[in-house]
Amino acid sequence: MKLNRLTLLTAVLAVVFTLTGCDDEFSDVGGEIINNPTDVSLREVEVNSYSRRINSIQTNNLSNLALGTHKDDIYGETTASIVSQLSLGLMDPDFGDNVELDSVVLTIPYYSEETTDTEGETIYELDSIFGTGSFNLAIYETSFFLNEYDPEASFEQREKYYSDQQAQIENNIVELLYEKENFQPSKEPYQTIEIDEIGDNDTLTKAPALRVKLPVEYFQKKIIDKVGSEELLNNFNFKNYFRSIYIKAESNSSEGVQALLNLGSDTEANIRLYYTYDTEEDDETVNKRGTFDLDFYSPSTVNNQFNVYTGEFSEALEQQIAAQDSVEDAENLYLKGQEGSMAIIDLFPNQEVLTELRANDWLINEANLIFYVNQDERGIAEEPERLLLYDVENNQLLIDYYSDPLVSSTDPLNSAITFAPRLERGEDGKGVYYKFRITQYVNEILNNDLDASKLGLVVTGNINVTGFSAVQGLEDVSRVPAGDLLTPRGTVLYGSGAENEDKRLKLQIYYTDYN
Repeated sequence: MKLNRLTLLTAVLAVVFTLTGCDDEFSDVGGEIINNPTDVSLREVEVNSYSRRINSIQTNNLSNLALGTHKDDIYGETTASIVSQLSLGLMDPDFGDNVELDSVVLTIPYYSEETTDTEGETIYELDSIFGTGSFNLAIYETSFFLNEYDPEASFEQREKYYSDQQAQIENNIVELLYEKENFQPSKEPYQTIEIDEIGDNDTLTKAPALRVKLPVEYFQKKIIDKVGSEELLNNFNFKNYFRSIYIKAESNSSEGVQALLNLGSDTEANIRLYYTYDTEEDDETVNKRGTFDLDFYSPSTVNNQFNVYTGEFSEALEQQIAAQDSVEDAENLYLKGQEGSMAIIDLFPNQEVLTELRANDWLINEANLIFYVNQDERGIAEEPERLLLYDVENNQLLIDYYSDPLVSSTDPLNSAITFAPRLERGEDGKGVYYKFRITQYVNEILNNDLDASKLGLVVTGNINVTGFSAVQGLEDVSRVPAGDLLTPRGTVLYGSGAENEDKRLKLQIYYTDYN
């Protein structure tokens, strides 16, 4: 008799088991005395785990891009720069007569939270900022053309751009537009003068943003003087004329800082040109102000944008990861976000064990993987709050993720915490372990003959991100969850070959045997 007893029954018992544990105490619920399940047994299964280095990852599938330098005492230095197309805010623009360009400002909002201080004044706190140092910033125009569709796939698939393409970008630099040493994100709001529908000035206070002035003379020639030309007629022509902008970060002697920037549809990420022009009103010539935007996002056209990364692991760490393979159990698992590293877990490397478990016909109450943090190897850098486990062979998330009742679209830090709770920390604030409940996945393998695929483990900056990014250069990994791109942080975990048996990675199966 195969236990197709119902995933619902399994899930309910798993919840009850999670709440009550494996002791012999009694629970008083709603006035009734309910015995805790004392017939639950534990089977620990040896797994196999190892690390994989990610040297090239697709970065053009998210609207959130990183900028800056992150420094980690284990994983070294990672510097993220941005390459992006721009689009015309208005195609075939007419700026008016006697146009004079006053200023040009690039603006990309930071993630921030609005609050009030003790005096009731509005203040902001920056979010998704990693580090407290600075980096050197430069902005260039480049002649690097970004295709929307892949010519090698007969233009039937979107083009992929990867984290290791910085050399190609730098070989196509046209002109330097801005540079500043020791740039540091500011939490201060900024004021901007906007032009209303009748041409009057309106001063607005806005949330913190990366905001720099670009050269007026350059944009006078590049945009204003091109009015009526083929180059500004439509976005197809414009993207061939102004092919891409390169926002480059370089490391300096500080501890570094990296910011996650929002270039999506709900922001005002743009290059804005402020100008004056003459117009006729009531038979008189009137001088008015106008603005024209070059947008990072447009609802009418696709603007390709992606991150490029520089930075290397230490030679010793590279060798440790390279030495790990799918045969020998790794003592440590190395995980780092972005162009970093990940782990692979084979739940049932011993086919005989899998066959025996399937024959047992157990009711699976709960199945767990607990990854203990190796603080002796971890160092002092900040630890990631969330990790994500997925089916690395089929490039999909697990059924336990999708069935988690605690998914929150508004609070990703505390979303899906039944499947993947946040990092459990000790009294000293350091990480102790990450836990994954994979009850339904294991039940499908043991009782419904689902293929036992290998699992991938990555750092994630947002567990609600369900898309995937392609990976180049790895035989056993083709994609990773795209949330890996949203944080530069990393950790070191005890693997299945750890000498410390109490912290060695194992699959824990809590079951009831009704046979």
